[in-house]
Amino acid sequence: MSNKSVSASFFEIYGNQHDVEGCTPLFAEDAVIHFNGSGPLNFEGYKQVGYAFLAGFPDIKATILDQFEGNGKVASRVRWSGTHTGEFNGIPATGRPFQNEDITIDHVVDGQIKERWTIGDLLSMMQQLGIIPAPGA
Repeated sequence: MSNKSVSASFFEIYGNQHDVEGCTPLFAEDAVIHFNGSGPLNFEGYKQVGYAFLAGFPDIKATILDQFEGNGKVASRVRWSGTHTGEFNGIPATGRPFQNEDITIDHVVDGQIKERWTIGDLLSMMQQLGIIPAPGA
């Protein structure tokens, strides 16, 4: 499996099939994940983030917009979308849809993600959900 396909598999298995546990073989046992400035997280902690998003957005969808590979790293620009129909990190469902993008860089070693960095536009997501006022609102 190429490095790009390892990274792409995550977005398909988690983002479209909603299978958090199915992502386990994609990550090294000692993987380190940096998610929006938090962390670092181990894979078990990262799975909890995944479950939280699925609880709040059970229809979440991931679409890879761009993907580049070089020097053992894969950079992906991904569009996420979904509807806030469940509680998300203590925030009650708003019933509103969202769409935002993130950039994820995976360092892949021996067919597994050894380290991941993700930066996403959570501010825009919170504005779309009506949790934080949008500019000019």
